[in-house]
Amino acid sequence: MTTMTTTREFVRNFSRLKRAAANGGEVIVRDGGGRAYVFRAQEAGPSLGHQLADLCGKHNTGVRVKSLAGYGRNRP
Repeated sequence: MTTMTTTREFVRNFSRLKRAAANGGEVIVRDGGGRAYVFRAQEAGPSLGHQLADLCGKHNTGVRVKSLAGYGRNRP
């Protein structure tokens, strides 16, 4: 997915555009002189599953985190 923007909007929305580039898109930035610059990430960003796994247990919700300990063959 290609996103086109101006240099001013690129500076203002850098974090959003950086995320778009990390997710595999290209950001085309046009300056006042009419030149175009392509902004893209060199490697793919983390998947949504990896991003959500980083959050597991990070915020205290008051609910105990479930685990699979004790299930299976070697149950006590």
